[in-house]
Amino acid sequence: MTKKIIVCTNYRANPNNPSCAARGSQEIFAVLTQKLAQENIPIIVEESPCLGFCEIGPNLRLMPSGTFFHEVSDKKLSLIIKKARLFLKQ
Repeated sequence: MTKKIIVCTNYRANPNNPSCAARGSQEIFAVLTQKLAQENIPIIVEESPCLGFCEIGPNLRLMPSGTFFHEVSDKKLSLIIKKARLFLKQ
């Protein structure tokens, strides 16, 4: 089964409704994709519509059926990459 990371890049134009894209998820997607490639980690990164946790985004998830990560920032990417490596071994 293919393992991947899905990153919510949903954008809501209404500033009263939070969204991952408004909180920088597209940048997170780009940086995460680049870092995984640089470190030769064979996991696919895909953009995803809403993951349902808009209030605590940006959100991403290891798939299939893996860990959710909330309030993702550049500072959390090293932890996510570490978890992705372990996830690939499962």
